[in-house]
Amino acid sequence: MNILLIGGAGFIGKHLERELEQDNNVVVIDKKFGTNVNNHNHLNLISPDYDCVVFLAAEPNLAAVKRSPVEATHTMTTGLINCLTKFNNSHFIYFSSSMVYGNWDSNLANKYEYENPAPIDLYGRLKLVGEGLVKELHDNWTIIRPTAVYGKGDDPSRVLPTFIRTAKEGGVIEVKGHDNCLDFTNVSDVVQAVRLMIERKSRNQIYNVSYSQSHALDIIAEYICTQIGTGSYTISQRDYDYPKRGALDIQKAKTELGYDPKISVQEGIKGLL
Repeated sequence: MNILLIGGAGFIGKHLERELEQDNNVVVIDKKFGTNVNNHNHLNLISPDYDCVVFLAAEPNLAAVKRSPVEATHTMTTGLINCLTKFNNSHFIYFSSSMVYGNWDSNLANKYEYENPAPIDLYGRLKLVGEGLVKELHDNWTIIRPTAVYGKGDDPSRVLPTFIRTAKEGGVIEVKGHDNCLDFTNVSDVVQAVRLMIERKSRNQIYNVSYSQSHALDIIAEYICTQIGTGSYTISQRDYDYPKRGALDIQKAKTELGYDPKISVQEGIKGLL
C-alpha cells in the first residue's frame, strides 16, 4: 500500500513511519524537509496517487499554537484544505485531539465520540474546524482523537519528559492543579490504532484513541519521583487556559477496529527512565 504522512517528521509521525514502512511504501513530507502544505507550488510536486494519506501537520499542543497562532491557523485550515483537495481519492486520516471536547464535567466521566465538542482554547477550536473541513470536503475519511500522547522521542517540554527531567535533577516538579487529570496514551498504542484504521479501511468515522484511564498529575509526579529516587513535587493553581480533562471512552475503537491498548502509563514511564 502507498501511504503518505503529511507532517510526518514530528514525534508521532516518526513512530508511524517506522511501523508502517515494514510492509508498505511510506513517503513523508514535512515543512522540515522543505514541503509546506500552505504552498500550492510545493504540493504540486507531490503525486496525488496514494492509497492512504495521514494528516499530522499541526503545532503539537496549545502552548505551541499560542507561540505561533497565525502560522498554526494557516496550516490547520488552509494547509488542510489544500491537502483534502489534492488527495481527494485517498483514504484521508485526520489527526484531531481530545481538546475538541473542552472541559470534562468530571474526571470520572469518560468522553464519547457522539458528545457535542465544546473546545475552550485555540488549539481545540482549530482541531474542531479541521474535523468539519474533513467531513465537508472529503468522501472517505477517518478522524482520530488521541489524548496526552507520550513516548520515546517526545517533545522535552511536554508533561512527562518535564516531570522526569526535573526529578532526575533532584528538583521540584510543579503540578498545576490538584484535580488536573490526563488519560496518558503511549505512542505505540496510537500507531496501533492508525494501522487498524488503514487495514480496516474505516470510512467516515471518528474514534477516540487512548488507554482510557484518568490519572491525577500529582499521583504521576509522586510515582516518577519514587521510581527515580530523587525529586519532589508541589501543587500550584491550575492553568485555566487548558480544559479540565479526564479519560476517553474507547469502546467504539475496540469494537469496530479491534483496538487494544497495551501500555499503561506506569509501564510507559518505566520505559522512559
